[in-house]
Amino acid sequence: MLKFFRKNEKASRWILIVGMTFLMVSWLVFDQSSTFMTDLLTGRATWATTIDGVTVTEGDRARLQQETRVIGMLGDPTVRALGLDKDPIHWYLLTLEAERAGLVGGAADGQARLAAMATANNVPERNLIAGLCREGGQTPTEVFETIAKLNGVLRYVNLVTSGPGRLSAPRLEQSAAALLAAVSGELVVLDGVKTKVEVEAPTEVALQEQLTTYGGFLAGEGKFGFGYRIADRVKMDWIMIPTSSITTLVEQSPALSNIELRKYWLEHPTEFPAASLSPTAEMASFEGSRDAVKAKVLTASIAEKRKEISKFISDRMQLVMRGLPQVNGYYTLPEDWNAKQFPFTQLATEIAEKFSIAAPTVQTSGEGWTSPNEVAAIPGLGTATTTRFGAQPVNAIQLVEALREFSTKTTLLSQAGVASPVLQNEAGDLFVFRVTAAENSHAPASIDIVRDALIADVNRLRRYEKLAGMTSEIQREAIDQGLGAVATTYGTSVEAYRDLRQGEKQFLQYGLKFPGQLPILGQDAAVVKSVVERAMSLPTGTQITNMPVAERTLVILAPEKLALVVVRIDSITQMNRGEIPQLVTNQRFRSVVASDPASGNPQELFTLEALIARNGFTLANPVTENDDDDASDDKEVEETAKDAPATSVKVAQ
Repeated sequence: MLKFFRKNEKASRWILIVGMTFLMVSWLVFDQSSTFMTDLLTGRATWATTIDGVTVTEGDRARLQQETRVIGMLGDPTVRALGLDKDPIHWYLLTLEAERAGLVGGAADGQARLAAMATANNVPERNLIAGLCREGGQTPTEVFETIAKLNGVLRYVNLVTSGPGRLSAPRLEQSAAALLAAVSGELVVLDGVKTKVEVEAPTEVALQEQLTTYGGFLAGEGKFGFGYRIADRVKMDWIMIPTSSITTLVEQSPALSNIELRKYWLEHPTEFPAASLSPTAEMASFEGSRDAVKAKVLTASIAEKRKEISKFISDRMQLVMRGLPQVNGYYTLPEDWNAKQFPFTQLATEIAEKFSIAAPTVQTSGEGWTSPNEVAAIPGLGTATTTRFGAQPVNAIQLVEALREFSTKTTLLSQAGVASPVLQNEAGDLFVFRVTAAENSHAPASIDIVRDALIADVNRLRRYEKLAGMTSEIQREAIDQGLGAVATTYGTSVEAYRDLRQGEKQFLQYGLKFPGQLPILGQDAAVVKSVVERAMSLPTGTQITNMPVAERTLVILAPEKLALVVVRIDSITQMNRGEIPQLVTNQRFRSVVASDPASGNPQELFTLEALIARNGFTLANPVTENDDDDASDDKEVEETAKDAPATSVKVAQ
C-alpha cells in the first residue's frame, strides 16, 4: 500500500483531500447523533422513565440484568413466587419502592446475609461470593449491594403482607364503624321456590342436562345446593333389651334380699355414713342405711346383669360365625348367607328364655333404604355406643359408615351380614344390630329416580333468572306502591329486620365475623353488606324515614341463594364511638379487617402489571415487530404499561 502511494503521489493527494473533506462534512452533519452514539456506547442512553421523572439508562438495564442473575442463584422463595429473577423491570420497580420506603441497607447488610448463608450451608464464604460474582459478572461489592436490595425487597413485601400489625388506625376505625352499624327496616325475599313467577315446564332434555351436571353431587354440595347423588345406604334390623326389663329382673333376684344387703353393708362400712344414731350407740344401724345400701347394690347388680346379657349375645353370635374363613378380620360370607344367617327373632327368644325376661322386640328399617345419617334418628339405637374398639365410645352411625362394603378406610371392623357388638345408650338400653343389605353411593341411573327433585330445581333456577331480568320493574313497583304491593304480586310476605349488622361485637372481639341473619333468606354476607353500605351512604342530619323512598329502597341479587331481596331502609344506628378504641387494639379484630376480601390480596400489589401502573414505567424506545427477538420482553412490558390502569396504591396501611 505504501509503495502505491509513493508511485502515485498525485492520486494520494486527491484521496487525502476527499477523505478529509468527508470527515469534516460528517462532523458538521452528524454532530447531534454523535452525542447519542457516544451515550449509547457508554450506557448513558435512556432506557425507560417513571411517573416521578426517574430516568433509567441502558447502563442501569445492564446492571439490573446482572442483579437478577445473582438473586436467581439464591433460590429465595419470595423471588421465585414473584418471578423477580425472570424480569429486570419487575426487579427494578420493586427495589425502587423498597428504597423509597427506606428499607434497603448498604453493602454490609448484603455481606452479613451472605455470611449467614455460608454458615448455614457449611460452605466457605469466599466460594459463595466467588460463585455469585462469576454468575452475575459483578464485583464482590456489587454483589453485596445486590443482596442488600434483596433484603430490602423482602422487608418491604413482609411489611405489606404482614396484615394486622400494619393496619392504620383510620382504616381500623372505619372498618369497625361499618361492621357494627345496625340497620333496620323491612324486606321482601323473592326466591325461585315459592315466588309466583310462571315458567315453562322443563323438558326431558333440560332434566337430563341437570342430572348430568349435578348427578355426581350429594344434595347440598353442588352449585346452588343442587345434587342428586344417592348416598351410601343400608337396610338393617336390630334388637333392643330395655333397661326396664333388666331392672325388674334384678329387683326380683336374691341379690336384694335383706341377707345380701346386710352382708354388703358389713363389708363396706365406709360407704354408708351414720344415718341415725341412738343416744348410746356410736354406729349407725343397718336399718338406717338400708335404702342407701339397696340403691348401691341395685345399681351394681343391674350393671353386672347388663354385662352378662351382653356377653351372652356376643358369644351366641360368635358361635353362629364359627367356621367361616376370615381375611384381615372380615368374614368371607357365602353367597346365600342371607338365607342361612341366624335370625334375630330366634336370638330374642333365647335371650328371653335365658334370663326370664320378656322377649325383646325385633325391629327393622323395612323395605326402604336408610342412610348412615338417618340411623341417628332411630330412637335409642341412634345414641347407643360401644367400647368394643377401645376406650373411645363408637356409635351405631360410625359402625354403619365403617362398613367394608363402603370401602371406608377405618380401624373399625364392620360388615354387612355380621351382627354388631352390643351397644348401650344413656338410658341403659342394650342394642345389637345387623346390616342386611348395603349399597354404595352412586349417581341416579335415570331421571325417574329423582324426577321430582330435578323438576323443582330446574324451575327454581328459571324463576330466579326471570326475576333477575325484572329487577328494574320490581324496584319501580317497590318505590311507587310499597313493599306490600311487591309481596302481594309475587305471593310472599313483608318481613321486618332489626339491627342488621355485618358483624357482632361479641364475635368480632374473638376474630369471628358473623353477619346478621336475614328473614327467610338466612345468612348472606353480600346482601347484608349492600344494605349497610347503602344505609351509611344516606345523608346524615335527617331522619331516614323522611327521605324519599327511592333513596332508601334497593333490590339486591343473592345468586348463591337464587333469590332477590327487595329492601327498604328505615333507620341506622351507628356504633358507640367509645367502643372503637377497644376493638382497634384487639389483635383478633385486626385479623378480621386484614382478611376482609374487600381489601384485596396484598400479593396482587407486587405483580408486574401493578408495579408498572403504580410507577408509570414507560420504555423510552418501544420495540416494533421487526426488532430482534431478545427485545420481545420489552415490547410486552410496553403493552402492559399502555393497558394497565393508572392507579395509586397505598402499600403500607
